[in-house]
Amino acid sequence: MTRRRALVVCPGRGTYNVPELGYLARHHAGRADLLAPFEAERRQLGQPTLAELDGAAGYSLAVHTRGDNASALIFAASLADAAAIDTDAIEVVAVTGNSMGW
Repeated sequence: MTRRRALVVCPGRGTYNVPELGYLARHHAGRADLLAPFEAERRQLGQPTLAELDGAAGYSLAVHTRGDNASALIFAASLADAAAIDTDAIEVVAVTGNSMGW
């Protein structure tokens, strides 16, 4: 079988908005292991965890668009999405992104 080739495009700042609230839980609930180091670091720093932010009852501009929260959510979603790629079927040939906020 020939693998399809793909370019992975990671989204930039401003891409975790109201429709994305709950994205990690909806699409990557089984990837807690992948996100555990981020959760531990955020707890140690006294910041809300990704699960808390993603699982909030509502979207808050003051909370979800803050750089330290927005960039963490966007990076975590991008990382989980990339990890979900079936590398037996798809060959990632390049990765790009814009205004990642880090």
